Amino acid sequence: MENREQKAGKYRRHSDNWLLPLLLGILFLIGGVIVFFEPGRSYMTLSIMFGIAIILSGVLGLYIGLKIPAGAGKGWMIFTGVLELILGIMLLGVPSLLLSLLPVVLGFWLLYRGLLAIGFAADMMGCGVKGMGWSLVFGILVVIGALMILFNPLLGVGVAVVWLGVALLLAGFDLISDGINLKRLQNRLK
Repeated sequence: MENREQKAGKYRRHSDNWLLPLLLGILFLIGGVIVFFEPGRSYMTLSIMFGIAIILSGVLGLYIGLKIPAGAGKGWMIFTGVLELILGIMLLGVPSLLLSLLPVVLGFWLLYRGLLAIGFAADMMGCGVKGMGWSLVFGILVVIGALMILFNPLLGVGVAVVWLGVALLLAGFDLISDGINLKRLQNRLK
């Protein structure tokens, strides 16, 4: 049976890349703020903006997934990266086709990101990383925001945009919290 230090050692490469989730979280926060301050933007603009954000998130996932050892979430990171790249390319490549599907597509993407955040927080808590309670809370709130988007896609652009903004802000806070906690883990493993 592994002790906490052995479990934590599996995440050494994750912790070496602590700055990447921090920066991605800042990008998501900026996206969430833009959604609130520019609600009149068209769905086409939202589709393009989030296509770029999702592609960046996919590149980050692939980068980390290819660097970390097996058993530390490698498969899930690579799968998430590929899934996000495909989704981002779809949003950028055919934005007019996705106008009516945007709340559903983004709702499922945020649901998946929230569930990943919950799993990551649980893993880090099992390794004894302090402060992961916030990541767990943000993950749960992202799931709730995603469900609100998914269950209200026909209520109009306004509702979808508000919940999208809330979910992006929460996902940003979660990624920033993950980056900070990975830095703590890195310091502990030195």
